[in-house]
Amino acid sequence: MTAALPIGATHQDPDSLKELASIARLITYARQSAKNLNAEFPVWCLDLALGAVLQEMYANGLRNLFFDEGTDVANVVAH
Repeated sequence: MTAALPIGATHQDPDSLKELASIARLITYARQSAKNLNAEFPVWCLDLALGAVLQEMYANGLRNLFFDEGTDVANVVAH
């Protein structure tokens, strides 16, 4: 799979990024619910959906989502 981010991506207004963040939270909640039910295929699909939303957020103006400033170590918690 190849992810293509356009060079010179247009930046969305802050409200659009907030909406995308809300979608990401909803997907995360649904993914956790599916994981609790041991529903492997829905978890996989929701992982893909979450990745797509995060990629869209990054491509449209959200920078350094997972990295602390000045570090190369991701600041995330695995579930």
